[in-house]
Amino acid sequence: MNEVIINNQAEMRRVEMAARVEKHIEWQAWMTISRKRPLTATHLERYEQQLIWDEVSQNNQIEWTTKMALQWKEKLNWNLFSRFAHGQAFTAEGIETLAPLWDWKALTTNPNVRMTNELVRKFTTKWDWSAMAWRSWEDYDAREFYSQFFERVPLNGFSGSKLEFALHQQEVERLWLKMNEQ
Repeated sequence: MNEVIINNQAEMRRVEMAARVEKHIEWQAWMTISRKRPLTATHLERYEQQLIWDEVSQNNQIEWTTKMALQWKEKLNWNLFSRFAHGQAFTAEGIETLAPLWDWKALTTNPNVRMTNELVRKFTTKWDWSAMAWRSWEDYDAREFYSQFFERVPLNGFSGSKLEFALHQQEVERLWLKMNEQ
């Protein structure tokens, strides 16, 4: 009789362990889906309770609209969302609509935000100017940007920054062209 009880206890532990493993695997699957799959508004609505919202917040496969961001504003981690996400919500109009919700330091570093001079000017007091100097400047005229906003870029965060490098490269090109005009 004692042998049967011992076998049943061992079997119960195996069943409990298997259930924990299955639950863990399912949770990991939801984490991966939340972060790496191109979820739609329908997915977000239908699986709102299962999704891991910190992961959804940084999922760069989702084409976020302003409407979607507003609908799930309470669920989104705005630091992660501001830093990693993309879509229509990250246009000038979307940024303006969602202005009270953004984590502006994180938004400053988001490579999916097209920093136009108009957009930068509109929210001059919101941007993180130290972080601004470290953005990629491949698609921008660094000299024009710097001439308009130089008083905002802190000198202690400028040295070695991507902005300094872009200005250097533009100056090399300007001087080289000038040298070859003659």
